[in-house]
Amino acid sequence: MLSVRSTLAPAIRRIATRTFAAGADLNKTLLETDPELSQLIEQEKARQRNSLVLIASENFTSKAVLDALGSVLSNKYSEGYPGARYYGGNENIDQVELLCQKRALEAFHLDPAEWGVNVQSLSGSPANFQ
Repeated sequence: MLSVRSTLAPAIRRIATRTFAAGADLNKTLLETDPELSQLIEQEKARQRNSLVLIASENFTSKAVLDALGSVLSNKYSEGYPGARYYGGNENIDQVELLCQKRALEAFHLDPAEWGVNVQSLSGSPANFQ
């Protein structure tokens, strides 16, 4: 009779090999992994840079904002509020949101003891009303 260990070992080895091989792609840029898509993004970037769009939710943004939006923060599902999320592993997300709340209050010279602020986005549409 074969042991569970001897029958699972080859399967685990195959999965690990595929996983580690795929892991090499994790550090490649979009240009390296998908040049066609990268080119389309560059074309859109040029279009936005050379256009005057008067739709608030379509404003051209800074490199710093693009860096934040493209960061590992977007990998995390963080429904709920700081300290009361529906899923675990949000310690860093909570700190980011609390920092944003603090900065929003400071920007409007508001006392945190008197004011609260919700910095979670609802959607892009509300930007059109401001």
